[in-house]
Amino acid sequence: MRWPLIYQVTLPLAFWTLLTVFALSMFNLWYAQVETGEEVQARLAAITQQVAEVRFPLALPVLQQMQGLTGTELVVTDPQGELIRGTTSVSPDELAQLLREEKPGKVELSNIIQLSGESYFHSTTQSRFSGSDTVTVHLLYPKENYDRRVAQSFWPLMLLGLVAVAPMLAVASFLAIRITRPIARLQKQVGQIAEGDFIELPPGRTNDELNDLAQAINRMSHQLESYEVKVRTMERAQVLGQIGAGFSHQIRNAMTGGQMAIGLHRLDCNIPDCESLQVAERQMKMVEHMVQSMLRLGRKQEIDHQEINVKQLIENTVAMVGPQASHHSLPIHEKITLPPEAKLSGDFVLLQTCLMNLLLNGIEATLAAQATRTAERKNGTEIGELQIEAAPHPDGKSITIRICDEGMGPPESIADQLFEPLVTTKKEGTGLGLPVVREIVELHGGTIKWYRVDNKTCFQITLPRSGSE
Repeated sequence: MRWPLIYQVTLPLAFWTLLTVFALSMFNLWYAQVETGEEVQARLAAITQQVAEVRFPLALPVLQQMQGLTGTELVVTDPQGELIRGTTSVSPDELAQLLREEKPGKVELSNIIQLSGESYFHSTTQSRFSGSDTVTVHLLYPKENYDRRVAQSFWPLMLLGLVAVAPMLAVASFLAIRITRPIARLQKQVGQIAEGDFIELPPGRTNDELNDLAQAINRMSHQLESYEVKVRTMERAQVLGQIGAGFSHQIRNAMTGGQMAIGLHRLDCNIPDCESLQVAERQMKMVEHMVQSMLRLGRKQEIDHQEINVKQLIENTVAMVGPQASHHSLPIHEKITLPPEAKLSGDFVLLQTCLMNLLLNGIEATLAAQATRTAERKNGTEIGELQIEAAPHPDGKSITIRICDEGMGPPESIADQLFEPLVTTKKEGTGLGLPVVREIVELHGGTIKWYRVDNKTCFQITLPRSGSE
């Protein structure tokens, strides 16, 4: 059975409050009975002593005056038990009861008698005065006065406790609602997170445990969202590997046929150093190796490390991309501030594929930026450029290669996911180029990052030097 939190707070609190009020009231009742009983006993004892010491006739006016002062009824009887006078009427049967309960000099609250339907505490004393015989005086203190005093001590506290329960329940309910409402919001948020909606709750108004719990859930939401992105990335990489494995055989067959056709054409035209054929062969080999690099995506396979001259790597890469850049009138500036013998350790073709992808992306980004500026300014085509630089890293153990273009840079919506598979804003893009670049760099033990500087987009690769340097 569901037991809401508001009931778990209010009902036990109300129960214990009522129990406490009742216990305190009962204790106060007991204390009031003891205190009032002692007061009644003291009063009867004082009256008894005063009556025993009087030396004047106990006439009716005297008895009435004493009754008015003490609130105690007085009845006087002679030694034979006959009624002499009293401040209250006493029947013969009641007089007999008085005589039976006669205990001179003793004041006991347990000694209660009934007279005319009223209850009295009964005490007796003897009085002797000049010219008269000894008489017995019966002191009758109304039990109603005693009960009234006790009730006045018990019921106000009891009623006050009962009245205080309602405001206490209202305050407890208010506090419980203040606790349960944030919990309900957190429950709703957790349910939405479970459904894949990684929302974030705003911080609470008070700095308490519930606010800490909300912040912990928000952190959990961010972590789950990042985990989901990683899982999807891994799934994409697996899908890409499966797709690549399916197409790789057909592409290799086609590339083999193309290479054979180029070789036969070279024999037929008798031009062994034809530049166009050389470019075509290099492009065919690059395409074949790019297919192989696609198949490596997400598989973390080992590579065959060889010493690579950095200057030769950059010059060969620029030579591969040069025809396409020249076609669009985009110069590629090289800046190598390394000694000629500077070397890396890795796979030459993979690193060449990596740099070529970045240069081709730079060409596309620069052309797209030129088209946008031309459409805005309508003043003709602007000439852009690409830069590729190589320099020693400040740590002395690595080499930094930087490629910059004059494109607009990636939009903010994908800036943090630029190296994830299938993330692209190009109409005909696949979102595979940069993931392949990152995969190649990481296979060589390096790092890659991108940034914007001077209205340029730069990709910076840091690779370790060859161990033989």
